[in-house]
Amino acid sequence: RDECFKPAVIAVVEYRWLTIATTLGLLIVCIGLLAGGRLHFTFFPSPESTSITANARFTAGTAPFKVAEFLEHLNDALDKTTEQLGPELLEMSVTRLGSASTAGRSTAQKGERFGSIQLELISPDNRTVRNKEFIQVWRKHISLPAGIETFTLSERRTGPPGSDIDIRLSGASADTLKQAGYEVAEALKQFTGVSAIEDDMPYGQEQLIYRIKGQGEVLGLTINNVGRQLRAAFDGQLVQIFQDGDDEVEVRVMLPDAERNTIATLENFMIRLPQGGSAPLSSVVEFEARRGFDVLRHTNGKLAIHITATVDASLNNSNEILATLEQDALRDITSRYGVSFGFEGRAEEQAETMGDMKQGLILAFTLIYIVLAWVFSSYGWPLVVMAAIPFGLIGAIFGHMVMGIDLTILSLFGIFGLSGIVVNDSIILVTFFKHQREAGIETNQAIVNAATQRLRAVLLTSLTTIAGLTPLLFETSMQAQFLIPMAVSISFGLMFATILVLLVIPALLSVHESIADRFNKIDSDELNEI
Repeated sequence: RDECFKPAVIAVVEYRWLTIATTLGLLIVCIGLLAGGRLHFTFFPSPESTSITANARFTAGTAPFKVAEFLEHLNDALDKTTEQLGPELLEMSVTRLGSASTAGRSTAQKGERFGSIQLELISPDNRTVRNKEFIQVWRKHISLPAGIETFTLSERRTGPPGSDIDIRLSGASADTLKQAGYEVAEALKQFTGVSAIEDDMPYGQEQLIYRIKGQGEVLGLTINNVGRQLRAAFDGQLVQIFQDGDDEVEVRVMLPDAERNTIATLENFMIRLPQGGSAPLSSVVEFEARRGFDVLRHTNGKLAIHITATVDASLNNSNEILATLEQDALRDITSRYGVSFGFEGRAEEQAETMGDMKQGLILAFTLIYIVLAWVFSSYGWPLVVMAAIPFGLIGAIFGHMVMGIDLTILSLFGIFGLSGIVVNDSIILVTFFKHQREAGIETNQAIVNAATQRLRAVLLTSLTTIAGLTPLLFETSMQAQFLIPMAVSISFGLMFATILVLLVIPALLSVHESIADRFNKIDSDELNEI
């Protein structure tokens, strides 16, 4: 304390502006690492799950046995994967024909052209094979057949709802949105680590769009009139309902099944005219073949399409992908197709959470300042105490760089908690300095005495917290990995902040007291003149 630390305190008080400038330089460098993309921010890290899902969607009209054959091929590929990686990895697999679930969507897609396989693996702590490796090996054994629209292999994600990437396009017709969504999906494929790319507007059965010809309009036919007759012929016309015991039976009149299931029926179909008589359908109506959509979804009352994808955090960062897309591809696509875009899923949750946290941070700092100003009976000393809070940020960012992990929402929680601990260390110094000044000791000497006499108290306050969190830093359990960023923020932040508090707070106190003495001198000179 007396031989090493005390001379250092005397030096930083003597070269106070150099000390403050050096500290601000370190803070700027750390913020630059985050702003420049050297250190990534991941909103919520997802612990490795035990569930992996394979989803297949074929084109409309695909025979169910084709889907079943592909599901059988998936199971054969799964057997080869488990033989290569270890049969003990797989606990259970469930195959579903006619149903497929999608990451980020709460409802499953149903229909004859959908199929899925859901796997349950053993606990991540009991295996060395990670989900990403399992998916890659499984994918290598899979050959996609003709007629498949989308095929995805993804793992279940925990944390906030929604996909890593969820881009919403709206403000145009369904066909325009589909084409724009296709280009967004192609742009996403250019990024490494992006998988399970799909949209929520799948094509459905082929449709025949009809229009009334000029001859039909002369005969008095309308779109509604023709539509009612076609519906009655192919869907049936309800003519009677009667009771059969406890059952209610509907009687419908429609064309025979042999005629209803062939498009040739439309060529010979006779339309009744409003004035009486009939005419061939082909003479009064023209048809246009067009693929329709299985489902149309609306967001905020507008027709919209969502393009979703999963991002491997070890290869890329979803925030950087969205920022790059917004600057380049999305602006070009939206201008060409006349659509608007927005980010939903985890990006939306992140924006809302960060907004709430900013408000909470402002409120917390305001309350801290009010309490300190009340206790110290000063407006300036609370600012000196709170100046130590950014110093903790230097250690937190440096700690994430050293540990090789991304900043997360839990890292921010750790930084907020760190603020209270760092303030406590500063209060210890400033309180002792206040007592020294009240005892009549000169300012610089009081600062040196406060730092040296309170060295042990500050170190004990910090080291006990760091020692308590150190075991969590080296925890190897996969389920505990998402807590490590919070421990890194507190441990490394407090480690750096303790050193900086013991050296920078004295320099700040010296500057504060010099400014306060100058103002007091000005006030006293004005009183003397009066």
